[in-house]
This record gives sequence, structure tokens and C-alpha cells, in this order.
Amino acid sequence: MTHIKPPAGWGNRSQLHATLNELADLRGNRDGIWNNEDQAPGDHGNFFDRQPIVAKVRSLLGTGISTEDEIALLREYRVEQESRWNRPVSQLDTSKLSDADLFLAQKTMVLDRLGRTPSDVTEGFVEAVGSVDGHDIAPREVFWQRFKPVGEPSGKVIVVSPGFQETGRNFYEQIDKMNRLGHDVVVMDHQWGGQTEGSPGGLDRGFGVARDVAAVAAFAQQVVESDYPETANAEVVLFGNSMGAGPGVLGAMMLNDNDRIQLDGPQMPKGVKAVLQAPFLRATDNVTNDVLNLASKLPLLNRIKAPSAGVPVLNHDPVGTEKGTQWAVMEDTRAQLRTMSAATPDLETLEDYMDAGMRPQGEIFVVHGKEDPLADAGASEELKERWGDQVNLQILDSNNHVLEQNPGEQDHAIQGLQNLLGL
Repeated sequence: MTHIKPPAGWGNRSQLHATLNELADLRGNRDGIWNNEDQAPGDHGNFFDRQPIVAKVRSLLGTGISTEDEIALLREYRVEQESRWNRPVSQLDTSKLSDADLFLAQKTMVLDRLGRTPSDVTEGFVEAVGSVDGHDIAPREVFWQRFKPVGEPSGKVIVVSPGFQETGRNFYEQIDKMNRLGHDVVVMDHQWGGQTEGSPGGLDRGFGVARDVAAVAAFAQQVVESDYPETANAEVVLFGNSMGAGPGVLGAMMLNDNDRIQLDGPQMPKGVKAVLQAPFLRATDNVTNDVLNLASKLPLLNRIKAPSAGVPVLNHDPVGTEKGTQWAVMEDTRAQLRTMSAATPDLETLEDYMDAGMRPQGEIFVVHGKEDPLADAGASEELKERWGDQVNLQILDSNNHVLEQNPGEQDHAIQGLQNLLGL
């Protein structure tokens, strides 16, 4: 039977073709940038190659009438790799995964690219159940991937909390750098994308992000206790980006350290250290954000699960933007306009608590672009003013919000992490 639409488990036609582009890069110059295999590694495309909606349409049109050949190639590649590893790419029950066959093919490529094996990278779900600041948050199954350290383990288990329209897959480059410094990494997907239960492109509220970070931090503490009981100074450390840093990591730290997060089951440890990368504490004051904020309040329109369109422009680095675009197509990243304002009430509550003297116990490193187009860098500067030496702030001469895939900017947070840990 000819499959014009991919069969269940393989996503959509755009995702399928995009994944084949990833395979072509692995068999080409392996620089993480598509369609430049006859060029020098690192050569990037043009403006249109950095627009998710354009890339999605191109991938849709690039797939043949039938998807059978594409699926056969991806299956063959996975079988080859699993034979080389002598084990399946994942031990997880695939019935719990969305588009499981596509996810497993993409994970196979990640392991190939990083030179890792399925025993190095595992995945699962945490049942996040509990209240925040007296507010009940709906239970949610939160997806995680664990990347074990390379070389001598440090005993540090880093919880990576992605930003809105991001998943754990956007952080593979930074994760690999952490692993090679000896750190164990647990990266989560949030409710807005990837494998975590939720509404694609949606957000229930800011405290929902904090609760989910707390649940994964509690899981990471179990990893510390089970795998590093004899390692000196073993600990959980949080590493958040954008929305996953503001209401996510900072919210979880503040509220948990002040007994305002109650989980059903293991609790998040107190006094954890954290890295905040371009934390979203309030929106940058500009016309684009004002328009999006107004649109986020329009009934019906604000609930459309629209494909990621590259608006607002969050990154001006061509390589980082192109890589982000590629993953947006591979994972069919979505956005709902209402998410732009969904976290605002809880962020304002956190602001009120800070004004009243509430603070977390752990030390914090913050890195932020001076001209960040989405998250106001001034809010990070105010955090430093409030808490003094507890916060180490690095303001970059940059107009980028997304830093994790930018070759010239992704190392600032890694170095800040090392300094935070005294390493």
C-alpha cells in the first residue's frame, strides 16, 4: 500500500523529510546544518532557511508522493546502528511516546552524532503531582532524558529546563559539553512541546512550569542518592532557559525553599544552585511584544496551535537560528498566542514576593543578552541588585534571546556553571 500520509508513529510529511535531511548531514560533513554537504562545514543558508514556516513547507514539498522510501531508509539506518550497539536505541515502552518511530529514528541520529550509545542516554516519565503556593496544578507526565557523564563523574546532576517552543533536543550541544565536564544531565520536556503531556504550544500557568521543574529536580535527587552516594559534594543543580528559567527554575527555587511547593512523593531538594540563561521574568518593551500580548487575549485566535513561524525574531545568529529552525520542523513545534501572557500573573506574584524579601537559598549565575528581543535583560539586572553577591550576572553585548545553539554564545552558561560549582 502506498503511504501518501506517513503511517502512525512517523509524524507528518514535513517531519519525515526533515529527519532525512538530518541523516544526510550525518553522512555528509556532520556540522549540524542541512543542505551544505558540498560546502565547508559551518556554511549556513539564507534568510528563508532560518524561517520555521518556510522550512516546514519546503520539507512538505520535498517528500515524494509516497513516504515508503523515506521510512525504509530511516528503519534501515536504525537497524544498522542497533546492530552495532547490540541493543535497541531505547528500552522505554514506545506506547507512551508520541510519534514513537520518528522519535527513535531521531534519537539514533543524536547518539550517532555525539558518539554515544543507548546505555549512555536513557529516557522516561516523571509523574508530576502537587500544588504551588496553595494552587492545585493538574497532574502531568513529564518526559525526561538522562545523559550520563563522559569520563570521571563529578557527582553533579544538572536538570535542564527548556524555554517556550523548545524541547530537550534544542540543548544537545550544551548537554554534550556538560557531559564532557563530568556532569550527569537530566533534560526535561515542558508541557508546550516534545513528549511531555500537555497542549502543543500551550501553557497552563507559570506555577505549572515551576511544579514540573520541582518534580524533575526531585527525580534528579534520587539519581544523586542512588548513583553518587560516595561522591563528595554530589548535588542537583538547575539549568533553565527563558520561560523554563524564569517561572520554571527561579520560581521552583524560590517557592520550594520557602515551603510553597508540595509534591506528592519525593520532594525537590532545598538550597540548589542554578544557572539562568536569558530568563523570562518580563517581556522586553517593544512593539512586537505589545502586539503579541494583545493577540494573546483574543478568544479562539489565542488557542490555535499554529506551527512555529519565527515570530518574534528571537535570534540573530545565523547558525543558531538555522539549527533551531531544523528542530522546529523535525518536532513540528507549535505555539499558542495565549502562552505569551499565561505566565504573567504568577511572575507578578513572584515579583511581589521578592519585594517582600523572599529569596531562594542557592547561588545563581545569570547570562543575558543586553538587547534581548523577548526577555527584558533589565529584570535580570534587578535580580542582581536585589540579591547582591548571591547572583553572578553576565550581560552580553548581544541581541539574541536563544543562546544554546549559537557557536559564539553557548559557552557562557557552561563556564558560568563551572564557576558556580567552583570547578
